[in-house]
Amino acid sequence: MRGRSRRRGSLAPEERTLLEGLVRDLGPRLAAYVHRVYGLRHEAEDIVAEAFCRAVQNIAALRASERQDLYLLTTVRNLCRDRFRRNRPESTPPDILEERPAREGAGVEPSAEELEALRAAVARLPENQREVVVLRLSTGLKFEEIAAVLHVPLGTALSRMHGAVQALRGMLAEQR
Repeated sequence: MRGRSRRRGSLAPEERTLLEGLVRDLGPRLAAYVHRVYGLRHEAEDIVAEAFCRAVQNIAALRASERQDLYLLTTVRNLCRDRFRRNRPESTPPDILEERPAREGAGVEPSAEELEALRAAVARLPENQREVVVLRLSTGLKFEEIAAVLHVPLGTALSRMHGAVQALRGMLAEQR
C-alpha cells in the first residue's frame, strides 16, 4: 500500500472491524452452506475459517466488492469444491435441507416422512442442480445472486433449478 507503512499481515482498524462483522454475521450461514451442499459437517468451520484467511490476504478485493457476502460465499464454494474433489465422501448426508419455518399462506406443512423423502431426493441430484436448490431454499438468494456465486449466466441458474424441480418431481412420484 502506498503512503502507509504496515507490517505484513496486520490490518487497519476499519479492515479489522469489517472482518469481525462479516465473521459474526456470515460465519454461521457459510458453515450451513458447506454442510448442506457438500455434506462436510465436521469440516465446515475449518473451510469457513480458511475463507476468512483468504479474505484477509485479499482484503482490498473484499473491500472493493459490492456484495461481500457473495464474495465470501464464492470463496467458500471454491474451497469446498477443491476439498470435495480431493476427498469425495462415500455418500451425501440425508439432512441436506434444514427444516424451515412455515410461511404464511404456504399451504400444508409436509410430514416428517415427506421431508425426509425430499432430503433424500435432493441428495441424489447432480451437484450443479443440488447447489442451485440449496442456495435458493436455504440461503434465500435471488437467482441473479446464485448465478453470480456459481459464475454462470442467469439462464443457466434458472435452467438448473428447472431441471432440479423436474427431477425431484420424478423421484418423489416414484416413491408414491
